[in-house]
Amino acid sequence: MTTVLDSDRALEDESKDQFGFAGIAKRLAPSIVEASKGDGMVIGLEGRWGSGKTSLLNFLRSELEVAQEAGVHTITIAPWLNGDTSSLVSSLLEPMTAILKKKEEEIAASSGEQANAMKERMVDVGRLLRVYGPKTARRAASVANVAGYFVPGAQIVGDVLEAGANAADQVLPLGPTPSEIKQDLAHKFQELDIGFVVILDDLDRLEPDQAVEVVRLVRSVADFPKVVYLMCYDREVLAQALTTGLKVADGDLFLQKIVQLTFNLPLPEPFDLRTQFLAEAKAIYAEAIGNDLEGPLLDDLKSAVDREGGGLSTPREVKLSLNSIRFVFPQVKDDVYFPDFCRLYLIKITNYKLYKWLEVYLSVRSVLMTGDAVISNDEKAKLGKELKILLPSGDVGSGASIFNLQRFIPGVDDAEEPEKRVFNMINSSEVSESIGLKRLGSPLHYRFYFALTGPKTVMPDEDFNNLMELARSDFEQLTTRLAEEAMKRRNSGKTWFEYVLNRLDDDSISGLDEDQLSGIVQALSGMMDVAMKEDGGPRSLYLSPGADRVANRVAKSCLERLRELNPDRQAATVRYMAREGTAINWLIGKFFRSQLFRHGRVGDEAVSPDQWEISDQVLDEAIEILKERVSQQDTQDLIPNLPDISAYLYGWLNLTEDDQAVVWVREYCESDEGFLDILNHLRGWLMSDKVYYPLSEEAVTRFLDWGDVTARLAAMEGGEFADKVEELQLAIKQSRH
Repeated sequence: MTTVLDSDRALEDESKDQFGFAGIAKRLAPSIVEASKGDGMVIGLEGRWGSGKTSLLNFLRSELEVAQEAGVHTITIAPWLNGDTSSLVSSLLEPMTAILKKKEEEIAASSGEQANAMKERMVDVGRLLRVYGPKTARRAASVANVAGYFVPGAQIVGDVLEAGANAADQVLPLGPTPSEIKQDLAHKFQELDIGFVVILDDLDRLEPDQAVEVVRLVRSVADFPKVVYLMCYDREVLAQALTTGLKVADGDLFLQKIVQLTFNLPLPEPFDLRTQFLAEAKAIYAEAIGNDLEGPLLDDLKSAVDREGGGLSTPREVKLSLNSIRFVFPQVKDDVYFPDFCRLYLIKITNYKLYKWLEVYLSVRSVLMTGDAVISNDEKAKLGKELKILLPSGDVGSGASIFNLQRFIPGVDDAEEPEKRVFNMINSSEVSESIGLKRLGSPLHYRFYFALTGPKTVMPDEDFNNLMELARSDFEQLTTRLAEEAMKRRNSGKTWFEYVLNRLDDDSISGLDEDQLSGIVQALSGMMDVAMKEDGGPRSLYLSPGADRVANRVAKSCLERLRELNPDRQAATVRYMAREGTAINWLIGKFFRSQLFRHGRVGDEAVSPDQWEISDQVLDEAIEILKERVSQQDTQDLIPNLPDISAYLYGWLNLTEDDQAVVWVREYCESDEGFLDILNHLRGWLMSDKVYYPLSEEAVTRFLDWGDVTARLAAMEGGEFADKVEELQLAIKQSRH
């Protein structure tokens, strides 16, 4: 299964070798064998972490096993697994001794003077190695004790080695020094018909003091003829460890004294890494989705791999990025766009800082798009500066350029001013496309790419789509649902109903059918008064531009699209709004009043007929229905409890073009409570150093005589409603300033 995670273990099976390591091993092995017949050598196999050094060593080891028949034996040591220097010496010398012992036994089965002479040499070398090991351990302890004053922790190692060496002295008689034994061993190794290849892997994992001891072991302790050391490491990492451990200026120069020959692991051939990534990514998609990747989706994936995959430099990076995709994609496959998903995880591995920058940028952009936040120019400039540092190239075709990022991250630009590099405007069709495809740049889906779940500030696609299905099948249930969403506030303080309205942009509406378009408009006509009341009425600071105006925009767009699809259905929908709609405040004070202005029947804001959402004839039909409704007593009884009485009264005036509204106001003002209530609803609001709610003469005189109003307020001072009177008188003063 392609979804099984790759453990990133080194390769041993040649059939899984995708980068030619087996072929390299076949050609290197004979040269290494030949080197083991001479005076000894240290060969450095150099390559970056993750470049495949251990895989190459595994293939080399297999090739060298063939050479064992020719008298060349392979010993593998992992120094970073050894506890101390004493065990390092043992891990090298004990296998050598064991091999010599075995050869000694094999020769013993033979006869003749030559065989006997070789056996004696084997015995001598084995005996000397058994003596040399403990004495070298004693010497290593001494070195470690000295180093302990400079390298933290080495003092403890030195004490252990010293104890081991003392124990050896109790068994072994005093005799030649380690240097003398080493010289004797060197002569005897020359006489043996046997060679050793010692593989030291992962030297770049060692602590500085460990690295120093391993290098000392190779160069000073066990530098024998017919012994080839194959040291495997990342040169920069090991050189830095030696610089620290030896306290020298340049560890790389010191390394050059130790290693006589280096072989650099070759870079993968051009496009090999990207080819491997593309092949496995396609397989992951096919297994998770159930069908092959093809068409525009495949083309975009190829583009992603070509650009973002250009940063891949080692086989390990390919494995890491693919593992991330294997691990996460099956869980979010229905909420992300696969090419963008691959783009992001290639960036995560090859440019992690850019990955984190994108997470911040897209999260901020999401709340900006939903209207839940604003961002200052200073914050924009900061993000813009960071982006240019991360992507400095000005080459349009470069993967390290902002121009390349533009292809899948909206709102970025390689502008001169930092604040203009981010959060630039994009048109609504681009936003709708990114949402529809669930792309990384979608404000509704970006978080699935980072956190496996959608943003808290947006509604899940499933919930939104359920509302659209209700619009088609049960608009009355949609009315109830939208009213419920109007009473639920998000963290930003705005309601989920506002979110739904904002998501219904022109591009989204253009994809709805007749039933959905009509259902949305009918639902709005039944619940908008609830939304306006939840907003806090006409002076709410929660909304900008306001749910009522956004609802107007949505209703107009739906009706305009419905007229294109079915004019008769549109006319019937408008008539339903006028006759059955229970959101009387919004219908008269907001929606139909705005239609009167657009048709030029009120004010001076007329638009050309080709911009009308409904025809003159349909508007006339609706007006006649509404005139009858506003004249009815049961409708008038609702007015005191409407969320925006002022808007309703002005809509009533404009609709009937007579004094019905004025008569109602004056009758309602006969009581002091009604009088004060009407004045309070006629107040406006403005903001300077704080929010004010002034009561202007202009707002009042269309319904009441201004002189009578001020005189009546003066007469009510100090009475039952003294506080309300004082507040209104202050509001009048504020309107004059």
